[in-house]
Amino acid sequence: MGRRPRVYFPGAIYHALARGVDRRSIFADDLDRTAFLDVLRRVEHESSAEVLAYCLMGNHFHIAIKVGPVPLSVIMQRLLTTYCMRFNNRHGRTGHLFEGRHKAFLCHDGRYLLGLIPYIHMNPVRAGLVSAPQDWPWSSYRSDQAASDVPADFDPWPKIHRGSLWEEHPTADLEVIGSIVASEEGIAVDILRSGSRERRIVAARRSFVLKSTQNGFALKVTANWLKVSPRSISRYARENTVLSAGLTPKTTVSGSL
Repeated sequence: MGRRPRVYFPGAIYHALARGVDRRSIFADDLDRTAFLDVLRRVEHESSAEVLAYCLMGNHFHIAIKVGPVPLSVIMQRLLTTYCMRFNNRHGRTGHLFEGRHKAFLCHDGRYLLGLIPYIHMNPVRAGLVSAPQDWPWSSYRSDQAASDVPADFDPWPKIHRGSLWEEHPTADLEVIGSIVASEEGIAVDILRSGSRERRIVAARRSFVLKSTQNGFALKVTANWLKVSPRSISRYARENTVLSAGLTPKTTVSGSL
């Protein structure tokens, strides 16, 4: 099966990430990290894009980026290719540095963006590298570049593009989606995957199903991650369809997951 078609529009905001091939480190030392940020800033300027947040880890990186006239796919290709060449030249190596295609999520509403930026900055804390995000020197947490709020002109779906397909067909792990949803709803990931029937937890799981479906995951895969039956996931998918039409689902909390 080929890749899904891409749709692009200026002003879109994405969560983009890429990992090292075979999950190997993409930074040998701080000079590499400095070089990566140099390339990122140059590509950002040349593409008239805006990096809202970033975090460099050992074998991967995360960025939140608002694109301009240049599509995200072109921006990421320039970033990964240029940095790979500099890394290979410096370390006397050849071949690929990053595995496959970069991963990306379209930020389709303000709440998603507000949950995304803390998620990006908390990566080194979750990895046990530091105790607080401000202690990690290779993120935008302490930088003026880090967004503390949704941009005033943020419109995730300009009217001429509403209903369009995603610019990307993301293949990011469900763990990423789960972390973002949990951050948005103010709950822990394990609570999202629990059998709780509390109304807000049910709503969070419905949101997770919506995002996983939009990012190309099969209902069975989504069900396995949430530890529920495919039938339950199908019901949530139907409810999302009803909600998107402005109607009220007939299901009750007691009949939900």
